[in-house]
Amino acid sequence: MNIKTESENISGMTVKSMQAERIRVLYKQVASVLVGNVFIASLLTAFLYTYTNNSLSLYWLVVVVGITAVRYGLLKQYYKVERNESSVIHWGWIFAGTAFISGCTWGATSLLFLQTDNLVIMVFLLMTLTGVTVGSSASLANFVWSYYAFAIPTILPFSYVLVSAGKSEFIILSLMLSVFLLLQLIVAKKNQNTLDKSIVLRNENIELVEQLQIKNKKAELANVAKTRFLAAASHDLRQPLHAMSIFLNVLSENNKDIEQSVVIDKIKKSSVSLENLLESLLDISKLDAGVISIDVKPFKIQTMFDILRNEFKTIAAEKGLDIHFMPTSLSLNTDMQIIERVLRNLISNAIRYTESGKVLVGCRRKGKAVVLSVCDTGIGIKNSESEIIFEEFHQLDNQSRDRSKGLGLGLSIVKRLTALLDVELSLKSVPEKGSVFSVKCPRSFVEKTIPMESTSIMVNTQLSGKTIIVVEDEAEIRDALNMLLSGWGCQVLELTSVDDVKEKLSLTDKADMILADYRLAKHETGVDVIHAIHALYQDEKIPAIIITGDTAPERIKDAKNSGFQIMHKPVAGGKLRAVINSLLSK
Repeated sequence: MNIKTESENISGMTVKSMQAERIRVLYKQVASVLVGNVFIASLLTAFLYTYTNNSLSLYWLVVVVGITAVRYGLLKQYYKVERNESSVIHWGWIFAGTAFISGCTWGATSLLFLQTDNLVIMVFLLMTLTGVTVGSSASLANFVWSYYAFAIPTILPFSYVLVSAGKSEFIILSLMLSVFLLLQLIVAKKNQNTLDKSIVLRNENIELVEQLQIKNKKAELANVAKTRFLAAASHDLRQPLHAMSIFLNVLSENNKDIEQSVVIDKIKKSSVSLENLLESLLDISKLDAGVISIDVKPFKIQTMFDILRNEFKTIAAEKGLDIHFMPTSLSLNTDMQIIERVLRNLISNAIRYTESGKVLVGCRRKGKAVVLSVCDTGIGIKNSESEIIFEEFHQLDNQSRDRSKGLGLGLSIVKRLTALLDVELSLKSVPEKGSVFSVKCPRSFVEKTIPMESTSIMVNTQLSGKTIIVVEDEAEIRDALNMLLSGWGCQVLELTSVDDVKEKLSLTDKADMILADYRLAKHETGVDVIHAIHALYQDEKIPAIIITGDTAPERIKDAKNSGFQIMHKPVAGGKLRAVINSLLSK
């Protein structure tokens, strides 16, 4: 005989653990059995007392109610006490004991009330006892021993009385009843086996969920680590690039040699390429930080197309591509800057992956919406890759990691920006033929629209003679800004911390503008220094620009919440001058 021990496993569970789970399920379902017992016992008593006028049936009902009350009390106590695996099994055997007592009580009806010469009583008792035996199977079979303890003493007395009558037809009926009992016991065992399978499946599902939660947690931690790494790497790269950009601007403004100008222009292009790569990282960080606000206004699509045409026509021509923007009179009602950024990324991506042919940008009406489309004759995209191309750092046809093809963030940024605007992004593509990226935006029916602001607004405010405070803890960048601003005729005052405000500034040297790096030494920020300067001069209207190389979402959010103008390193000299002029002109 193969006897299982508690250490043996049932599909990963010990016999003891499985037994405890069966009993837990039993106790969850047993309340309905107790209620059913009292209800059926009451009906049986009503029949017996009415039909036989036997007051003994009333005493029997009192016993049934008393036993049921005790069992219900044990059920309540079970849920009150603290239960481990061993104590649960102990409670299971207690329940089996009470089930046996209950079964004996029901079986006693055959000895007390069964009359073999009264067919009505015999049939009624037979239906009642087989009924409670079948009805209790669904619950008690969860712990099959409790069902055995109830069913056997409930049915066997009836069979005994039939056999005792000595008539052949009663003996046959007794055998049939015994077979019925045996079948019920077998069915109960199968029901327990079914429960065992569900318990095993549930535990496996719980384990899978736990494993999935662990993997999700690891993925979240990896994503946080990635964001921190990108933020740190981006900041450290932006600092020297920012200084290089300013020095290049100073060199370009002071250079008179044509041959050197060619070299400077090439260095500028390399600097711009690196700046674009870092700008993509910054966009991801801004989205992670949730600091991109939506400004929905009506604007003419043609104005946006004109800006993008001027931006990309030279880039496309250098690659031998034709780029064409279809003229339109339609208007959109959405965020101008975000849609322009979406189209800029799609057009840049189209040019990058198109070796010959053309890029076409256009729009068409679709109900109350307008569909903007960027079409190309490039390498196309397979159906199997139509989703993964929108993942971060995923690129097609760039196994050699050609830097001219970017970091693989453009389409990821497009997807996240369109989700931010709640507009529909779609793709149709044929490998080796080309692709069409489309964005469905709400159409504007307002005749007067707000003109698209150009990023190259020139303000003619003169900087000569202006006093500008530079707050920067890196000497190289301070020197670069000093040279650039001095070249524009500005008086430059250099600070590195909050302490420098009182030590190096006098009330007679009131500043016209403050340029402050965000992250300074000793956990100070440019915002802290700006507030100290405002307090010194008792003037909070002195304009200030926060220049930061941080891409960490929380720092971007903090900088934006300061309320000051934000610029991200590296900052080109022309752009810096335009922003300074714009603030001073106000």
